[in-house]
Amino acid sequence: MLPERRQRLDALGFVWDARTAQWEEGFRYLQLFHQREGNCRVPQLHREQGFRLGQWVGVQRIAQDKLSPDRRQRLDVLGFVWDARTAQWEEGFRYLEIFRQRDGHCRVPKSHREQGYRLGQWASVQRMAQDTMSPQRRQRLDALGFVWKVR
Repeated sequence: MLPERRQRLDALGFVWDARTAQWEEGFRYLQLFHQREGNCRVPQLHREQGFRLGQWVGVQRIAQDKLSPDRRQRLDVLGFVWDARTAQWEEGFRYLEIFRQRDGHCRVPKSHREQGYRLGQWASVQRMAQDTMSPQRRQRLDALGFVWKVR
């Protein structure tokens, strides 16, 4: 391509690498979400100013091992959540620890909210998953004095 034509296209803001531009757009929207929400736990169907950020985040998780080290580092610095299910479980466990420290037990009422978090619902889910959860999670709950049978 003639340098003059390239300069004219550059002056118009022509995108030479569409994939990089798309990734950067997603990252900018993730930064906006992070600034507003204080975290990178983007709901799957979330749109940020019309951009399908939840979908973009899901693609990053799937492509985790294929991302360049630079992109991974940029996401890590922002506090990107690579394993959303584990992060959700850990969040519930942290609130259970707060509840136990304050109340001295783990008999969380089903409708209880801890700082807005639905801890009672989380505890009910743990009871239902008792037979299928990992031994490590079960041990952590047992060590905290979690009550498996409320009645």
